[in-house]
Amino acid sequence: MAPKATTSLRISIDSKAFTTHDDDQEAAALLRLAGRDPKVFDLFRLKKNGVEEKIHDGQIVNLKNGDRFVSRQKLRFTIDGEPQSSYDDDQTAAALLRLAGVDPTGYDLARILAAGGTETFRDEQIVKIQNGDEFVTAKHVGGVA
Repeated sequence: MAPKATTSLRISIDSKAFTTHDDDQEAAALLRLAGRDPKVFDLFRLKKNGVEEKIHDGQIVNLKNGDRFVSRQKLRFTIDGEPQSSYDDDQTAAALLRLAGVDPTGYDLARILAAGGTETFRDEQIVKIQNGDEFVTAKHVGGVA
């Protein structure tokens, strides 16, 4: 039996081009190829319509020439002391309140600052989330008639 002919495949990960001769690799191997730690990052295949499809670390990926991938870090943070996680690093305050199971019409979201104090966000305001952020909720204080 003749050995399988090797062909070069060009793929991209995080918009950076790579060439490989192995047409089936684990997702974790592709992350390492891109210089990403599979313990911290997850791999997503970009479909033609731009939708990202998550690929698990041990899953074998059958590569095709021109395949595009992105790596994403799952951010871990807390709201009212409860652990939360998301790949989306910018969300509205209302979306984060709903993630915590809190009604945005009755509560505000605030980030606990390292130097002390808090930073409060309006419901429609975009919150940039960083790994390890701590948020709290506070009931709206209504005016007196």
